Amino acid sequence: MALTYQEFRRYLGVVALLCLLVPSSPARAVLVEGLYQATVTVSGEAEEQLQAGYRSGLEEVLVRVSGDRSVLQREGIEAHLENARALLQSWQFEPPGAGENQLQMAFAPQAVNRVLADTGAPVWGVNRPRTLAWIAVQDGGDRGLLVETGASSDQGWSALIRDHARQRGLPLVLPPAERAGDRTLLSEVWGQFMGRVARASSGIEHDLLAVVRIARRNGGWQASWLYQGRGLEQSRSVAAETPEALTRAMVDAWTTELASRFGVTGSAINTGPYVRLVLEGVTTPVAYATSKQALSQLNPVTAVGAISVSGDRLVYRVEHTGQVAQLQQNIALDERFRLLGNDNAAPTGQSDEPQGGADNGVTTLVYRWQPSVIAPAGTGDQ
Repeated sequence: MALTYQEFRRYLGVVALLCLLVPSSPARAVLVEGLYQATVTVSGEAEEQLQAGYRSGLEEVLVRVSGDRSVLQREGIEAHLENARALLQSWQFEPPGAGENQLQMAFAPQAVNRVLADTGAPVWGVNRPRTLAWIAVQDGGDRGLLVETGASSDQGWSALIRDHARQRGLPLVLPPAERAGDRTLLSEVWGQFMGRVARASSGIEHDLLAVVRIARRNGGWQASWLYQGRGLEQSRSVAAETPEALTRAMVDAWTTELASRFGVTGSAINTGPYVRLVLEGVTTPVAYATSKQALSQLNPVTAVGAISVSGDRLVYRVEHTGQVAQLQQNIALDERFRLLGNDNAAPTGQSDEPQGGADNGVTTLVYRWQPSVIAPAGTGDQ
């Protein structure tokens, strides 16, 4: 039985308080902290030295938030870098009084986003997919698998890739230490048999799967990889003279691709359109509170409001930036939302709005809420 609009408003009033109590993290994607913070080494505390530190910190933040290192070459960015101090919320030396000056900075998110908007660069939000990286390294006759801790053939490589992923705001995990001695699995990673590696990944939390092989080449190093999941499929290779340069180039390629899919053009922020999102299976106030918060935290979403409820069917008005396809890609990161279909326009005369008619051209997305579903990411066997 459908609720009246007055009953629905009372229903929302009761459950609104639950929004503050329900855990808000999505089923898979990670909420990345510190996107707008940076710590750099400065040579001293003179104004000129501090200005250089502010600039370096802002460069790091702009690359991390946009997801694309080429943002630093965009027209107009130089003027913002020269005025980096104006974008600071706070700064301090950490630890205070230490011999080496570590300048710790926090930049204002809205100001940074406006810089990106002014240059037409994307803004990649805090809700980011987790990558599980299976990486086999061969140095001469020795071949090993990088793992989180313990018996890796080369812990230096593990530290490098984790450090570059952290710098770029990419949630990344390596296989557990007990997998290091599995020679069969090592051969499958080296051969890049995605299906077999995907089965070995069952039980390890992840959204995306990277299968990488690294080996010496022409006095330097080469990495080739397959990177898949959530509709993404990247097959590339890079070469560099040092392990540090190689892992940096590899992580850059991953984050640039992800930002192009999940980022929102900065100039579109606060001016986006909206969709109607029909969510079935919402049977409790807790389900309402949790689903609303999950939608609110998606990068393209600027506002979420419930506009009708009937039985277990709830309809949201979701205001967003960018294209509808970008919104759908971001929703797909949370497996609690199972897509049932979409319609490019709401049926005329069948409005979900309590007051007013249907808006022609408004896309309607239909999902089912499945809070208990967690399906491992993976691809078919090769």
